[in-house]
Amino acid sequence: MNIKISEQKLHLILLIIGLVVLVWSYIDHRLMFGWILLITPIIMVTALFMLTYKKFTFTTLVYVLGFLYACLLMVGAKYTYTYVPLFDYISDIFGWSRNYYDRVAHFAQGFVPFLVFREYLLRKGILNKGKLNNLVILAMVLGFSATWELLEYTTSELSGMSQSFVLDMQGDIWDTQLDMLSALIGAITSSILLGKYHMQLIMKKMSNE
Repeated sequence: MNIKISEQKLHLILLIIGLVVLVWSYIDHRLMFGWILLITPIIMVTALFMLTYKKFTFTTLVYVLGFLYACLLMVGAKYTYTYVPLFDYISDIFGWSRNYYDRVAHFAQGFVPFLVFREYLLRKGILNKGKLNNLVILAMVLGFSATWELLEYTTSELSGMSQSFVLDMQGDIWDTQLDMLSALIGAITSSILLGKYHMQLIMKKMSNE
């Protein structure tokens, strides 16, 4: 019982820190339209997790990594991904032609959702523990990444800023494909690094349900 209370407190702390990062992200952001566009999904997903918290509480591992992923996205929203100072500095050091912060975000777009999809599907009994089921989850991650790219395209078209705001923003004609590849690599990395540990947490969670 004490562990459960401790976990709930940790989840609340993560939420509070996340709100602080959200405020920081808003202060002196580069572009209002871009900030709203990029922050809205974070708020929507966070609200969904909060509304379903009592009915379906994920493992703390998922919440911690989800928090870090959200922070990564909020930093990107503040600088529209293209102008994140640290990655500008790194680009200068290595002589890169663009800021690669968005690639890190898309890697995380695979790394974290892989665990979210996996845990939900296993605990709901939709999938079993078979190794081939990882392929199903990887396909879901790719679908999630592709959906995000389609949303970017749709938004750019509706905003009237096609090719100058969202799409090909840094002159990379393969940006969409490389973003999806980054997400796939992130999901595979997540499976390799955290697969066994995450499964132990899932089984423990299921035994207490």
